[in-house]
Amino acid sequence: MHNVSITRPSTPEQALALLRGARSDLGTPISDLVVTDHHLTTAFANRNRRPEWVWTASREGRVAGRVAGWGAPANDQPWILDLFDLGDEPDRIDIMAALLQRAAADLRAGGLEQVELNLFPPAGWRDDPPAALPDLLAAAKAAGFEILVTRRRFRWTPAAGVPSVGDGLRFEPVAGPDDPVLADAYRRTFVGSLDAHTRRSLQTRDAAELAAEELADMVNYAGPVDGWRVAYDTGGALVGLVTGNPGAKVFTGYVGVVPEQRGHRYARELLAWMTRWQAEHGAEKVVGETDDENLPMRRAFEAVGFEEESARIDLVG
Repeated sequence: MHNVSITRPSTPEQALALLRGARSDLGTPISDLVVTDHHLTTAFANRNRRPEWVWTASREGRVAGRVAGWGAPANDQPWILDLFDLGDEPDRIDIMAALLQRAAADLRAGGLEQVELNLFPPAGWRDDPPAALPDLLAAAKAAGFEILVTRRRFRWTPAAGVPSVGDGLRFEPVAGPDDPVLADAYRRTFVGSLDAHTRRSLQTRDAAELAAEELADMVNYAGPVDGWRVAYDTGGALVGLVTGNPGAKVFTGYVGVVPEQRGHRYARELLAWMTRWQAEHGAEKVVGETDDENLPMRRAFEAVGFEEESARIDLVG
């Protein structure tokens, strides 16, 4: 790899200029599955994207590759790196590997313990892999990243019909992300979790501390907490919790069932309640994700009327 320089822009205007026209090979903005000028402008204005989270490789005056991150407005570091432009250079794998190494080094120097990449191939990517996928995975491996988990992204629209909700659960609102009842319910769902991120985090983190941190972060993509609920069965025993946000294009934030209540299709009921609530609040599209290995949650999405939209490959380094 010769005559390649890697830089970061110093202003939002410079960052926008560098990212406009980015091809975004399999990486996409977390807020939607497109890269548009409107999205980029809004993301920088809202501090979901920042100049210091953009890295560009240049060779002889031309752009040879781009990487950008996405995060919460109040956070100092991005949640993920999610925008990747491989460029057209013959050694583009080496260039992307160098970009990822530089980005990871800069983020770790800023205090980020784990750097995560999210790739968004289409559904069915294993049978028909996108052309850029092998190169991106090779670059990530060369930069020291490894696949943590593969996931599926599901979509509900009103055309699927508003799901019915049974009368077997009682849904109680919460006061906020720090509500002790909510925090306890969330922590309890960690036991026996099928979620790869949760299992990895619990190897080094206290469960109560992790629950508090993740619920506070969840407000940034599934808040406000108006629709968040803790659910109980007819006997008053805790069943689990569900989070999500109101609006036109919204997220299913979290669906969790405590260990002693699993096996009764409660995940379907929790998801149905949230989807119905979101539909009543104007949702035109609801998206949710789960790990490939989480078969109960995949079945819950399908039972409520969600369709598989795309996939996600999470790499950590």
